[in-house]
Amino acid sequence: MKNLLQLVAIFAALTSAVLAADAKPVTYLAEMSGMVCAGCKDHVTVSFKKLEGVSEVKIVAGDKPGTQKVTVTSTSTALTKDQAVAALGFSAETYLVHDWKKSE
Repeated sequence: MKNLLQLVAIFAALTSAVLAADAKPVTYLAEMSGMVCAGCKDHVTVSFKKLEGVSEVKIVAGDKPGTQKVTVTSTSTALTKDQAVAALGFSAETYLVHDWKKSE
C-alpha cells in the first residue's frame, strides 16, 4: 500500500509538471506609476515574478509622463490586479497599478 501511494504521488508530480510546461503563455498589460529608478524597476520585476506562473516581466516608459507600461508573461490564465498589488506588498503605496488587463 505504501508503494502504491508513493507511485501515485510521483505520477501526480510528473503530470502537473508536464501540464505546466505545456501551458500556453498569457500576456498581461499593466499601466503603473511610481517607478523612478532602476531599483524601482527591479523591485517591481522581482515582485511580479512571484505571481503564479510568471516567467517574464518587461517594463518600458508609458505614454503619459510618469507612467510605465508593464508586460507580464505567465502560464496562469487568471492573474488579477489585486494579486499584482498584493505581490508588491508594502511597496504598493509607492508603485501604483492603475490598470491591469489580459492581452487578447
